[in-house]
Amino acid sequence: MATTDALAATLATKQPRLLAAFQHIIAQNHLAHAYLFTGMDGAGQPELARWIAQRLFCLHVVDGQPDGTCEECVRIANGSHPDIVTVAPTGQSIHVDQVRYLKAEFSKSAVEGNRKIFIIEDAEKMTASAANGLLKFIEEPSGNVTAFLLTANKQLMLPTIISRTQVIDFPPLNTAALRKNFEAAGITPPMAQLLPSLTNSVTEAQQLLAADWLPQAVAALWRWFEQVVNGEPRSFVAVQVHLVGLAKDAQQQTVMLDLIAALFQDLLQLHFQVESATALTFVQYQQALTTLTQQLSARQLVDATELALTAKQQLGRNISFQNVLEGLTLALWPIFTNA
Repeated sequence: MATTDALAATLATKQPRLLAAFQHIIAQNHLAHAYLFTGMDGAGQPELARWIAQRLFCLHVVDGQPDGTCEECVRIANGSHPDIVTVAPTGQSIHVDQVRYLKAEFSKSAVEGNRKIFIIEDAEKMTASAANGLLKFIEEPSGNVTAFLLTANKQLMLPTIISRTQVIDFPPLNTAALRKNFEAAGITPPMAQLLPSLTNSVTEAQQLLAADWLPQAVAALWRWFEQVVNGEPRSFVAVQVHLVGLAKDAQQQTVMLDLIAALFQDLLQLHFQVESATALTFVQYQQALTTLTQQLSARQLVDATELALTAKQQLGRNISFQNVLEGLTLALWPIFTNA
């Protein structure tokens, strides 16, 4: 786990305003009993939760910062502090038994002080029964307890959980700085250019690049796109033969749809010249995209982009990935062939 110095440095880069805000909140003793930290993976949610824990428990706070060297800070950094309990998914979900464990811990006094902190990672993965089981604590907190629910998908959280927590939205990271982070981690410039549309996390980026998956997905997606814009029937076949075969799990399917949305947003950016070319996701295809924007009207580009953006919503409504892509392909044909 990261040291205090590393956490502070990371947060100063990723979320300086939120870091300053919580320094003030803690100094004024205005910390709420339950927070929902929401934003893209890698936006700094777990780092801020752990920094707050260290700030609250540190024995020698200096200028609003934990010193990072006292026994409390070191144990928090090592994940071994008895009064800080973290729950994460086991498999695909956080189950009701895990929440029962948390509730049992809620009722206990702090082991060494008068405060307890609970961190729930990937909170959107709580089953309905687990989330409902957590509501009582959130509605009726007991003792000096603070809970942090961390999520990259607020839309998957129960409205009752959202309404009973202080929701803190973590804004996306600066794209230019994020690309530099990716390149510093050894990621090639074309992939570093593309990845900010998918994640803020170097770790997740490296997972997407494992076994060359992301470059293969981009190449297959571009072949499909070229066929679609030409109204070629084989683009419908390409969905099953190439795209579905590559996107084998829910995460890869979501990434594929995010890539499609980013590709069409690049078209809009080029058409309306709202950003420089360096801001494009698919900068390696800039020339082809520019040529295409010259052949299409603004209305056609907007219609195509809206279709691409709604595709991910359809996947969230339990429509199969293949059906989503086939439907998108059929809907795009007339837009491009009538250009």
